[in-house]
Amino acid sequence: MAAQMAVNSGASLWGPLKELWETVDGAVLRRQPESVHLLDLQLKKHKPHFLSLFKNPPKSAEQREKVRKASTEGIAIQGQQGSRLLPEQLLSEAFILSDLFDIGELSALELLLAGEQQQPHFPGLTRGLVAVLLYWDGKLCVANSLRTLIQSRHGKTFTLDLSGELVALTTRFTDELMNQGLTKRVLALVSEINVAREFERLQKERGLGNEKHRKEVSDLIKESRQALADSLFSWTCQSPLSKDDTLALIGHLETVSAQADGSLDSVNLALVMALLYCLDVSFVEQGTEDREDLIQALPLLTERQYVSAVHSRLMDGQPWKLPGLQAVCRLAWALSLRVLSQLPQGGALVEFTEADEALADQALLGDVFLFMREGILGCEGCAQEEFYIRRLHSLITDFLALMPMKVKQLRNRADEDARLVHMSLQMESELPSSLRKDLDHLMNLIGEFYSKDPFGLELGLEFWCPTESLQHTSLQGSYLGMALQRPPHKQVVLSKFVRQMGDLLPSTLYISYLRMLKGLANGPQCSHYAFSLLKTNGATHSDNLQGVSGSPVSWEHFFHSLMLYHENLRRDFPNPDAAQFRHPSLRGITQRELEGLTSFLQLLTTIITWSENARLALCEHPQWTPVVVMLGLLQCSVPPVLKAEVLRCLAAFGKSPEIAASLWQSLEYTQVILQTVDRTGQAAGIETEKVGVADAVLEVFHKLLRDYEPQPSDFVQEIVELQGEQLRPQAPGPQPHVPPVERLGPR
Repeated sequence: MAAQMAVNSGASLWGPLKELWETVDGAVLRRQPESVHLLDLQLKKHKPHFLSLFKNPPKSAEQREKVRKASTEGIAIQGQQGSRLLPEQLLSEAFILSDLFDIGELSALELLLAGEQQQPHFPGLTRGLVAVLLYWDGKLCVANSLRTLIQSRHGKTFTLDLSGELVALTTRFTDELMNQGLTKRVLALVSEINVAREFERLQKERGLGNEKHRKEVSDLIKESRQALADSLFSWTCQSPLSKDDTLALIGHLETVSAQADGSLDSVNLALVMALLYCLDVSFVEQGTEDREDLIQALPLLTERQYVSAVHSRLMDGQPWKLPGLQAVCRLAWALSLRVLSQLPQGGALVEFTEADEALADQALLGDVFLFMREGILGCEGCAQEEFYIRRLHSLITDFLALMPMKVKQLRNRADEDARLVHMSLQMESELPSSLRKDLDHLMNLIGEFYSKDPFGLELGLEFWCPTESLQHTSLQGSYLGMALQRPPHKQVVLSKFVRQMGDLLPSTLYISYLRMLKGLANGPQCSHYAFSLLKTNGATHSDNLQGVSGSPVSWEHFFHSLMLYHENLRRDFPNPDAAQFRHPSLRGITQRELEGLTSFLQLLTTIITWSENARLALCEHPQWTPVVVMLGLLQCSVPPVLKAEVLRCLAAFGKSPEIAASLWQSLEYTQVILQTVDRTGQAAGIETEKVGVADAVLEVFHKLLRDYEPQPSDFVQEIVELQGEQLRPQAPGPQPHVPPVERLGPR
């Protein structure tokens, strides 16, 4: 009994768990030699920790009595001979810690002893405050170990290229955990663990220290929740969940709420993506070596009860706490049913698969694309996980490719709504209440999603079909970066979508379409195809500017409108020919027209940022002269938001040395940067707009300095302006090179 009641000075709730994590990390992530045997031993030793997952050792009267007598009779400590007398203050703290975390008295005492040992690493903190950190660090070690073990499993989505022996070990071990109710335990913990609630308990017992300590505790709690949610996400990437576990996951998502900005937090996002991978059958089309084995393990294809249960749950009319999230899950299920209907196994599931259209309609009524943009893309963690991005790409492209009639209905509805809007404006009546913005939301979603590519995947390439000869090796037909002789059917459908959406484009979709193109132009190859599309559209352009019936989206149209706008500003009176960007007197334009101009400039900036050929071709065009027109706009009175976009566009043009040299000379000759800073500083505009212009000015300098080397004397005026000095009036044009002090003149 004495041995059983001995205290581990390393804290059983921290030290051994730290060792567990180091072993898992060494075997799976750092791939240390001879680590499989050590991992096997650690997993056998700590299997109870994984099965009980975050459950603490219970209190007991025997332990309490043993700790109470430690000040008079002493207590045995592992690794030390005899008994050690402990001070009353330490024992009192142990009882407080035991009540605080609802843990056994001996475990609480161990944490405090370990806290004493670790105090030198935490200057300024008491042993009790250090013990709080160790408690949550131990939890995080278990959660991180679980996540890493699951990531190493054999599965359908990714591989870590580990040895077969190691993968077999971790797959077998995690299978046992899942069979013992891991999913429901993870979901329960994610719901129970709450930073605010934990802080409230800690605060009552003075378990929180200075700001640094509070942040460290908060980070440990948040990271523990995240690792648990990531574990479930990693599982569904690799293996399916059972029927009961899938329903439990759906049940959790039914109660999820959004953050203040309308987005999901990173923990719930991981669980949403877990369900989306649960419902994913796209891997069936990939033709991998183990495809048949994976199909046999997928309950979507082998268990009618699974399909029936999930279908009933998602078709249920009971609204979720977040209707938009419910819409996303319904859309994912509708697309899975559509894929199932095209497989041989789908013949036995007709009663479910024929409901795919109805589910898609329900998803659209729930503003599915709006929620995907605001609720999912709005989450900070969305762009930080590659397999989130791949699954969302699959969801978007599958909808366009598998439900073309639904897409056509969206376009027809958008055209009809555009006519209603036009009639309402002409009659000066209120807009109809029945207007829908589904296609508008879809285009904005595509634009925002593909405009960020942190992993360099260039998934937007699937929206472009090559029009050049296949003998052109650098621009050969491609599908996700792989050279092919004939594009896949899905790529052809997506490319057709991009082109058809631009035909007879209603004015209500004009800005959304430009934003979509901007996203799809993001990348070295994508930018080439976007440039070619706008060039091809202009080849048949007959100068018909945008009306309600539609407008061609082309370089010809864009630059013609930009030049007309510039001319109007210079003449200081409106030009009736500028139909696309018409504006009232006093050189003002409507908010909608301003958004159109800025959207075009953002699209242009994206294309020329990636494509040197586009930069040179546009800059050298004898009729458009975009750099000259933009420099002219900077010398006019235009809104700060537009001025910032013009500056960013000029900075992108400056990536080519040939353009950078002449651009720098033009900036020096016109002194347009100084005028821009001066006018913006004097304007009584919004502070953020002024900051936006300042950022754009600095971006121009950065790009030019990186790609072109001006003379030191060229900086004198800019440095003085940034320092807030006053320059004496200077005539435009190049100035003779004189020492800086002489050139500044008397103050």
